[in-house]
Amino acid sequence: MTATQADTGNWSFPNRFTPVGSAAYYAIRFAPEATRKRNALLFAWHELIMQVCEKPRDPGAARLKLDWWRQEIARIQDGKASHPLAIGLQENDLGDDMPALMGAVVDVAEDEIRQSALLDDDTFVAACRNSLGSIFHLLDPNRGSANQDLGGYCAAVERIRHQGLFPQRVPAYLRHPESQTTRTRTECIDGLLERFVGTDPAATAAVPDFSRRMTALARAMQYKMRRQGYPASGPAVERAPIAHLWTAWRSRRVF
Repeated sequence: MTATQADTGNWSFPNRFTPVGSAAYYAIRFAPEATRKRNALLFAWHELIMQVCEKPRDPGAARLKLDWWRQEIARIQDGKASHPLAIGLQENDLGDDMPALMGAVVDVAEDEIRQSALLDDDTFVAACRNSLGSIFHLLDPNRGSANQDLGGYCAAVERIRHQGLFPQRVPAYLRHPESQTTRTRTECIDGLLERFVGTDPAATAAVPDFSRRMTALARAMQYKMRRQGYPASGPAVERAPIAHLWTAWRSRRVF
């Protein structure tokens, strides 16, 4: 079964990666209509690729699927895409650096299939910047490095939020919370997230509106996780849809 045969669903907004009430939904919903479709497609593509490395039953098959996507990225650039989501992306001018940035996302997914855990903070930070950070970079017509770092911050918050389900996506020392006090654990994660500019509200002043909203939503999630001691097990910390709505609405203004 090819990637195209496996997924022929409707990728219009909202879709399964941007369900109504989710943070991503409100981040995209408030975007100008001219950019809403592109934002939704790129975010969905990132989530689709990262889903491949979520505890794959057959790592070899998962890597083959990623290889197929590498070829599809080249077809997008040539105007010959075949996957429904890729066809949607093909209709948007993503720029000459599109293959490298999308390829970086695929590389992150493959690295996570090949290794059982991210070994250190540097590897974690680089993986975050190359995954959702690369998508944020594509969304920025000026291709500013700060925008890629904001995407990395958003990815880092989500990895920490879901570490109970996907422990291989965080640094190895965070996989053993029983060996740390809550205070030590909180200080470690705070320090890790402070390596991204997303922790500073002023950093979002001059970035595209989608990036600004996603960062504000990630920051609000970090604050809630921090109040709970960054739980390492059990269900992921959640915020109510009304809380996402309020954060997204407020972030329409420049901080």
